[in-house]
Amino acid sequence: MRKKKPNLNEFQDWGTVVNISAFYGRNKELTQLKSWILQDSCRLLGLFGMGGVGKTTLATQLAQHIHHQFDYIFWRSVPTVLSFDEMITDLLSLISNHQESKPKIHRVLHYLCTYRCLIILDDLETTLDTLNLNYSRFIQIIAETNHQSCLIFTSRNQPAQISLLENWSLSARSLRLLGSSEIAFSLLQSQQLRGTDEQKYQLCDLYGNNPLKIKILVNTIINLFDGDIKKFLAQNTLLVNHHLHHLLEQQLNCLSALEQQIMYYLAINSQITITNLANKLPDVSKSHFWQGIERLYSRCLIEQKAGKYILQPVIKEYVMEHFQPQPVLELANKRKPGNQFPVS
Repeated sequence: MRKKKPNLNEFQDWGTVVNISAFYGRNKELTQLKSWILQDSCRLLGLFGMGGVGKTTLATQLAQHIHHQFDYIFWRSVPTVLSFDEMITDLLSLISNHQESKPKIHRVLHYLCTYRCLIILDDLETTLDTLNLNYSRFIQIIAETNHQSCLIFTSRNQPAQISLLENWSLSARSLRLLGSSEIAFSLLQSQQLRGTDEQKYQLCDLYGNNPLKIKILVNTIINLFDGDIKKFLAQNTLLVNHHLHHLLEQQLNCLSALEQQIMYYLAINSQITITNLANKLPDVSKSHFWQGIERLYSRCLIEQKAGKYILQPVIKEYVMEHFQPQPVLELANKRKPGNQFPVS
């Protein structure tokens, strides 16, 4: 039975939530997410995509749209939390009205059933990358236990277990965020840049319509090309400054040897079919090959188009510069463990 409390504003902990000065696009995605939570009673919602694509911004906007439908709001940026126990302690203290202070999952579940709570865990891949079983199990419990609350989390990687939960239960949903030409173009329009609409869209496409990459790029165009997009495009090359390099490095340098080789062959063979790609790695078993493809897709590093896997131009540029062909023998044995939730 849901209890009623006197003042909703006293029961919100937004932690270090970002301040959104302007929100562009994503109306279709926002409508879908609201429907999953408010109409379908989704208990677990994952937002996945490359760094800078706008996961945190969308999660913030979503929470602000639906917070009045919940009794408690709890937001945490996971990298800022010292430990899982600290996060659970803070959560339990809030939803128990400061009556409990020990990190007990079963007590959290009690309050998730008693009240309608909205929990947002932002940037969760930092814990999933280290195979933090506490967060993994907590998320799985949230999806599989009957209650009236919802947990939203963002990550660059989509753990395999999320797909299993989503396929077999309406309580779990996920949304893969790709670059948005609407957002990227709007960001360019908001700046003092010279160029035609066609040139602006061309620029957006080159950088995967990624909002953060576009923001970084704007500074380069202003500082080095006097704000002239045509001059920038005339260089006929993809410029990757140190900010962009760091962003790409974070997402690509953690790949296994096999995953790097798959990325390399996709970069130098833009029209290659999946069968021909597999033939480039004859000493890798089909099982390991498809596991590599699946992990790259779950990280949103490769995309499907017309039946082929492709790379964004700026990612292709980085891969061709930093990855080199290697002997394929035993590549599969050099794999790093994939990001998965433990299967109980």
